Amino acid sequence: MGARSRRRILFALLVGCLLAGVLTAPALAAKKPGPAPASRTVCVDAGHGGTDPGAVYGDLKEKDLTLDIAGRLRTLLENSGFTVVMTRTGDSTLGNTERATICNGNGADTVLSIHLNASSDPTIDYFQAFYGKQTKDKAFTQTIQNAYKLASPADPNTDLPKAAITQFASGLLLKTTAPATLAETVFLSNPDEQSLLADSTGTRQQDIAKNLYAGLAAWYASR
Repeated sequence: MGARSRRRILFALLVGCLLAGVLTAPALAAKKPGPAPASRTVCVDAGHGGTDPGAVYGDLKEKDLTLDIAGRLRTLLENSGFTVVMTRTGDSTLGNTERATICNGNGADTVLSIHLNASSDPTIDYFQAFYGKQTKDKAFTQTIQNAYKLASPADPNTDLPKAAITQFASGLLLKTTAPATLAETVFLSNPDEQSLLADSTGTRQQDIAKNLYAGLAAWYASR
């Protein structure tokens, strides 16, 4: 074989190797593992429970309503791929330290405590969220508040009023390590709210859960 033929063969082999590298590189790149997905573990706390009924108006007990709303919120979150930790799933008595231990021990990266407010003035009805830890909780609480657009029972075409977020030395808020908020969703002392919450369809409770979900979704979307 002449020198020219050998050069042609070597050149052909070199081109073949280069082409093989170009063709296999994308496949290898595609198999490279990406970053681990961000954690989305929410600790949902149904306020009160057991020997602590919370606000009571006739047959309506705050502890039952918070548990109902918490269960609905759990379903919404899990259907969207979130991991949900519940501080209680039944009518159990829990202190703030126990609730915080459940949230912290299960690696929650956000905590939402559900409550219903009450007043001696039956005309009052608004939403308000509270934070404990200035650095960790305030922005999270504001996000939950901003997303809450529950229809007012007095006028379904308008949103329920919202009071400004406020710092509150709640044991649960202070003892949890993750961003946390306590949401006073509606006033159980308001007769219009009582009528809606007593409805067997559970529409009001579902709407409350949807609005809390919207706030959590907005928070995680911004991370």
